[in-house]
Amino acid sequence: MLLVTTALSGLMAGAIQTAPAVAAPPPQQQPPVQQVPEPVAEPQEPEQDPAPRATSADVENSVDLGTVEITGQRPRGSVNSDIPPDLTLTAEEIQAYGAADISELLTYLEPVTRSSRGSGGQPVTLVNGRRVSGFQEIRGIPPEAIERIDILPEEVALEYGYRADQRVVNFVLKNNFRSITGQVEGRVPTAGGRTVTELDANILRIAGAQRWSMELEYGRATPLFESERDINRETTTTPPDLVDRIGEYRTLMAATEHATVGGTVKRDLNNTTQMTVSGSLEDNTSRSFNGLPSVMLTLPAGNPFSSSATDEILFRYLDDAGSLGRKTDSLNATAGVLLDGFLGEDWRWTLSGNYNRVETDTVTGRGYLPTPFQTRLTANDPAADPFAPLTPNEFTIRPNDTANSVSEVLSTELVLNGDIWELPAGGISSTIKFGADTRSLDSVSVRSGVTTERSQSRDRYNGQASFNIPIASTRSEVLPLLGDMSVNLNLGYEDLSDFGGLSSIGAGLNWTPIEQVSFLFSFTDEQGAPSIGQLNDPVISTPNVPVFDFSAGPNGETVLVNRIEGGNPDLDAENRRIWKAGITLQPLKDEDLRISSTWTRNTVEDSINSFPTITSELEAALPDRFDRDLAGNLVSIDVRPLNFALTEREDIRTGFNFSKAFGRPSPTAPGAAGRPGAGGPVMIGGPGPGSGGDRGGQRGGGGDGPQIRMGGGGRGGRGGGMQPGQGRFNISLYHTYRLQDEILIAPGIPVLDLLDGAATSSRGGSPRNEIQGQMGVFKNGMGAFLNANWREGTRVNGGTGPDLFFSDQTTVNLNVFVDLGAQTSLVEKYPWLKGTRVQLGIRNLFDSRTEVTSSAGDTPLNYQPDYLDPEGRSIGISLRKILF
Repeated sequence: MLLVTTALSGLMAGAIQTAPAVAAPPPQQQPPVQQVPEPVAEPQEPEQDPAPRATSADVENSVDLGTVEITGQRPRGSVNSDIPPDLTLTAEEIQAYGAADISELLTYLEPVTRSSRGSGGQPVTLVNGRRVSGFQEIRGIPPEAIERIDILPEEVALEYGYRADQRVVNFVLKNNFRSITGQVEGRVPTAGGRTVTELDANILRIAGAQRWSMELEYGRATPLFESERDINRETTTTPPDLVDRIGEYRTLMAATEHATVGGTVKRDLNNTTQMTVSGSLEDNTSRSFNGLPSVMLTLPAGNPFSSSATDEILFRYLDDAGSLGRKTDSLNATAGVLLDGFLGEDWRWTLSGNYNRVETDTVTGRGYLPTPFQTRLTANDPAADPFAPLTPNEFTIRPNDTANSVSEVLSTELVLNGDIWELPAGGISSTIKFGADTRSLDSVSVRSGVTTERSQSRDRYNGQASFNIPIASTRSEVLPLLGDMSVNLNLGYEDLSDFGGLSSIGAGLNWTPIEQVSFLFSFTDEQGAPSIGQLNDPVISTPNVPVFDFSAGPNGETVLVNRIEGGNPDLDAENRRIWKAGITLQPLKDEDLRISSTWTRNTVEDSINSFPTITSELEAALPDRFDRDLAGNLVSIDVRPLNFALTEREDIRTGFNFSKAFGRPSPTAPGAAGRPGAGGPVMIGGPGPGSGGDRGGQRGGGGDGPQIRMGGGGRGGRGGGMQPGQGRFNISLYHTYRLQDEILIAPGIPVLDLLDGAATSSRGGSPRNEIQGQMGVFKNGMGAFLNANWREGTRVNGGTGPDLFFSDQTTVNLNVFVDLGAQTSLVEKYPWLKGTRVQLGIRNLFDSRTEVTSSAGDTPLNYQPDYLDPEGRSIGISLRKILF
């Protein structure tokens, strides 16, 4: 870290004004940065003579030298990789999101952390370029504690012992930070009917490499019923006069309640080893209702209440919504331990252990049997009037369906990072991982009186190695005409007790021909087994689920069926082949503009999938998953996961990120970084004492030593730092164009083209085009963040029934907040407002809904807008208080 005082800036400014124009001498070379273990605690900087305060004349005569940064070494806390970040967010940009903690921040960042490989999982999270003991370690950290966020491609995950199917998000925390944070939030839909409340508290202390935190969360949401929305539920099995009443007892959104407590402690064990211990306990409860129970009664001919010469069938509803309700309780306990240290000067090791236990109980009501009231009807009991109001105590309640599952995971991993060989262009860096885990899932389900017990366990031993081989280096002057180039080779193997051996192999090329352009190419061939849950989740049946039956007449019909879900023990392992090519441009040296485009092709044999939406094509391919009665009415569907013979996806994702400071800096602001004559030091480049940065992050410093460069820019640089009195504006926009999205369920069956009439979800097929955009602005403690998503309309081929057309949809979310503590006049009048923030959040700002129209000109019942998106637009207000 270099400290340039304002006195030196004033002298330089005077020299520039009085000296003749001559070539500047070359910067004095510094010795290479020595790689040393991270200190136990942050050392104190030696006392220095106070820098002379700049006079008004100094300020008036000063020359702004622009952004000064160090080249030849990575910023503090960077990942140990030669692959540059796709996106870097500064502290000011992070504040513009208005998030309460890292968990919420990742939700807002989803459009830019989404994997191009279609895995759909959470990104890999690092802190200061290091692995963490689990997400529970960082989920409650407030954004104010974050100095920088780097978002990197999936290939970087290999260098930390993970598979290359998730993006990497590296949180660089401030070197010294302490806070107590509390927040209360309330949210309601503008259409009413539901209330959501959240309470959060967090304590955090960071002192160099030492850190500890604790967080508490509680939240609850009231149920939303069909009667509270404009929904028509009239079907052939529901009398018109009972439709509205039944809607009062059928939930669109369940009532929920959750509570979480967690904590983390990170400490130095000695001058080379750190330990992190974290844990959390989370309790979740949900309760939903599936309408009023019905009974089918047979009114015999000759009964006193019969007017027919033949037996009649009567359907009656009973006033007991709880008998068709569902309650789910789950308790999730997680604990993690991580040891991190060095072996000599070149190798870092990380040893982690994790334990997770999840117990889930589900109770589903099945309604009533017609007896004993039917017995009285059959006996022509004159007091048994089937048309009079009926009470539940006149019938026998069916036994509830129940399901209990206990999932446990115990795992350990050892990861080694270091150079194994020195080449002219640099060292061959390697990541080697060894791991073992044991998993179990025990489940007991009772459905219609039949008990099913399942128990499945899996022991796994795995190893993975990744090697990054430098080919050309401008810094080392090896093949400088090629720029910087490196090749990555990786391979992995895992042995599963229930699936045998599975392997993976991959290769990649990272090439930066010039500083403003970089290319990334990769190929992966890997095998993957289904999860324990996909194999062994308890079987659960949900009654009265509305689905659109394309085969019910020429125009189709919405019917109520039993939906069967759970695990499928017959699943096979899948084999994935992924090709990827990407380019990143930084066309403007002094501006923070980054343009990227990525082509990805994903081919999966025996692909493991959730069951798609109901279509005629799907029923023809999988007739055993559909149950119809003798009249052809759809009675139930089995939606447990299954293997597709082949899936093929290909897309191109192109976008840009731009950030810029705006406004004039405050000339009298103390410590105005980057402005000569402002009276404060300028910090440029390099990790400071006790930074906790990754020693491996220093690789690449080279023998030339750090250099001072004017104007910023460069790979991973931020164009123009935000100074006191300024604001910052950032915008990102990404467009996804799908070239192919096809499914072959089994050989000999026609291919399902999701871009041309096939579907896998209730939202229709895959849109050919999607756009995600984000925009944020922050200044003087006030900010706004907007997130917009647009997806093109799709079509579902109805076969013998009607086609369905899904409209385009644009969804916009807006957060606006004000930090009352930054409003000087308010704080002077009300000191307690210091550290207080008020936020207004609007989800689905324009109340956008997908509109579904059949080729017959109507909207099927279960595709009504209020059914697809029952909450619609909602408004939330939060009050947050942080004490530093």
